[in-house]
Amino acid sequence: MGRKQTIRNQIEQDIQLQEGQKYAKSLGPRGNHQHEVEFTDGTRKLVTLPPRFRNLVWLKRGHFVIVDPTAGTVSEKVGGEIVHVLYPKDIKELKAKGEWPEEFTDKKAQDEEEDEKRKDSDDDDDLFVNNNRHVMSETEEEESSDEEE
Repeated sequence: MGRKQTIRNQIEQDIQLQEGQKYAKSLGPRGNHQHEVEFTDGTRKLVTLPPRFRNLVWLKRGHFVIVDPTAGTVSEKVGGEIVHVLYPKDIKELKAKGEWPEEFTDKKAQDEEEDEKRKDSDDDDDLFVNNNRHVMSETEEEESSDEEE
């Protein structure tokens, strides 16, 4: 598969787990195209990034992937191969379908979304305040006008 097709498939492909595949969270690269991932059950393993994704897909700490534990060279240290890198839009679609694992849902993000829904947008708290200008309150204005008279 060519470079263009690989990119197109990575971006436009519908995400569905095949038999034996698992969701995982990347804990970071470990060198030689190997990444440490954490599965939904909490186990950690090294997985390889296949040559078709190298220099096309950049996988960083915190990104989510689909791993096939039986594919690739499975040894004592390496426990599978990355099949698909999940982008935020993919994760959003999986959450909407109800297929996203609860272990990977971010409680803080959910709380923030709920707070934003509840928060009234007409609040003056989020208006810009210039700290370089002295704010005169009404009481100061009244006192200064009394002194002038």
